[in-house]
Amino acid sequence: MLHDALNAADGAIRLLQLLHLADSALPIGGQAHSFGLETLTATTLVTPLNLETALGDYLEEAGTVDAVFCRGGYRLAEGPPGATFADGWYRLNATRAALQPARESREASTALARRFLSLAQELTGHPLLAQALDVARQQAIPLQHAATVGLVGGALSLGEDATVLAYLQQSMAALASAAQRLLPVGQHQMAAILWRLKPRMAALAQASRTAHWQQGGFTSFAPLLEVAGMRHPRLPVRLFIS
Repeated sequence: MLHDALNAADGAIRLLQLLHLADSALPIGGQAHSFGLETLTATTLVTPLNLETALGDYLEEAGTVDAVFCRGGYRLAEGPPGATFADGWYRLNATRAALQPARESREASTALARRFLSLAQELTGHPLLAQALDVARQQAIPLQHAATVGLVGGALSLGEDATVLAYLQQSMAALASAAQRLLPVGQHQMAAILWRLKPRMAALAQASRTAHWQQGGFTSFAPLLEVAGMRHPRLPVRLFIS
């Protein structure tokens, strides 16, 4: 009975830790980025009428890739440390960065990843996270947010599926927050949109189980999103860094 109680308490703590790290208000700078959404709203390609469709499309394309790389980070944390880890950590992040041609969006992901990993290491003191930070500095790794969230989830044994779902939820919540500042969309309307996107998040997480970032098995085609990210620096007025 005591053993069951301890397991239950440990599971509750891990759930609380995951909720903490998945909070869109986590102080890593997520509120400063729109990942091209600002350009799409400025050019009226995204409006309150098609916002739900746009967010769903973003989830299907960028979310599909990120779910795979988030799992890659989680599984890397479960593998042996040392040179094997350093090499895998570099290739995981570099590959995800290479799949993101828009410079602003790529650098935004790196900034979020660096802050997230630093905060997680500070909060937990986990040696693997400290090693990941050291390797990133020494090899100038272009850290990517999805891979970093996965690594932290794996290091803390937060559950692979749960970590992927938490990442997708965090990402969409951050985009929803950006949309509310860019468009006349109310809180209740946005809450309803995010609620309706939940089944698609779950389906993406489920599909990512059978894909591997090195072996393929996933696709993403989002030229409009990438072009929007590339054009963002030339907007006459900007609220967001990306």
